[in-house]
Amino acid sequence: MGRFGRYVAIGDQAVSSISNFVAVAITANVATAGEFGHFSLGYAGLLLFLGAQRALIGETLLVRYSTAGVLDSKGRSAVLGASVLTAAALLPLLLVGAVLADESSKLLWLMIAGCLPFVLVQDTLRYLFICEGRPWQALWIDGVWAVVSIASMGIVALNTGSVWAVVLCWGGGAAFALAVGLLLAGALPSPRAGRSWLRANRNPGWRYLGEFSALNASNLVVLYLLAIPLGAAGVGALRAAQLLFSPLNTAFSAIKMAVIPELVRSRGTTLFRRRLIETLMVVAALAGIWGVVVMLLPAPVGSLLLGDTWHSASELRLPYFLQYVAMVPYTVLLAYYRSVQANRLSTFMRAALALLTLALPLALAYAGGTRAAAWAFTLAVAVAAVAGVVATAVWTRKTRTETPEQPGSSSARPAETPLRGAGAAARR
Repeated sequence: MGRFGRYVAIGDQAVSSISNFVAVAITANVATAGEFGHFSLGYAGLLLFLGAQRALIGETLLVRYSTAGVLDSKGRSAVLGASVLTAAALLPLLLVGAVLADESSKLLWLMIAGCLPFVLVQDTLRYLFICEGRPWQALWIDGVWAVVSIASMGIVALNTGSVWAVVLCWGGGAAFALAVGLLLAGALPSPRAGRSWLRANRNPGWRYLGEFSALNASNLVVLYLLAIPLGAAGVGALRAAQLLFSPLNTAFSAIKMAVIPELVRSRGTTLFRRRLIETLMVVAALAGIWGVVVMLLPAPVGSLLLGDTWHSASELRLPYFLQYVAMVPYTVLLAYYRSVQANRLSTFMRAALALLTLALPLALAYAGGTRAAAWAFTLAVAVAAVAGVVATAVWTRKTRTETPEQPGSSSARPAETPLRGAGAAARR
């Protein structure tokens, strides 16, 4: 994909995130407090399902098929068909929200549910293009979605003020971008081939999905449980402080998505290690720069962003800054694990984070309140990252012992051990 292509892939993630932020802002300006509450619940569910699909299909696609180059039309149809099947399985869960909602919000929930298939399949197209080394096409379809959806949402918001109509425009933009993407891909989804694809890639796909589910479940559960010792205000302060650093989540995710195909294609070469070092430096620089910006954020700006929550959230900036510093090695290790398919190591590190995230904040919240809980989240990430570094060192030493290097072989060669047979499986 090249260095330029890597930046295009990161830019694509930025366009996607910014356009979604603008879409939510337009919806918030149209909706009443009650309507926006229902929208937030439905939208959070949609994002959760989107993340699950990215783990099951998107990451598997990057890890196992990046070395194949451009896939044929049957391969693309199979991947897109897998996304259609995933959407079909998840759609009823959002429809449950429509059933349970009051009469005034049922149509809104139905619109959100109707958006789900188009959003999921369009997102799979993004991963497909990046996997094939064509990130500019991913950027193109996300750009089309942003322009069409934001323009139509703005027009509807100014003229009708109906929340469901605004959401319909957002989903309509996704559908239009999907149509453009299918033309670029030259393929249509095939659910039958998608079923075979999911079966052939159940490992690592189900493992990645399990890791994602465990982490999200622990984060969700701990927030609800923290409301007992901290109250709603304390949980709100934690979430507000996290919001200040949320752009780093987007950046880290974008970098990881962009660099994995490069690492997969350069495995076993000196370029592999250089790419890892570059990734570490970029992620560390972003964490440092954004962290300093947040730490120096003036109170008037903070109050404008967070309102009355700013006062309590501002006191938590330091532990959250250090948490994202600890996320630097964690993010790079995860990209490394994916690129060499060291799946047991990624599961170990992410399971450690899930367990620590669930246990430490609760324990320290009872002992020291909201500030202690914030430091506990930081400690959880730091311990998980250290555990990943130690486990990687042990695994590398063991691999070198079992597979002695030949004269002139690359220093990155031991990382290939878990992949024996995987390349063939990906090509079948």
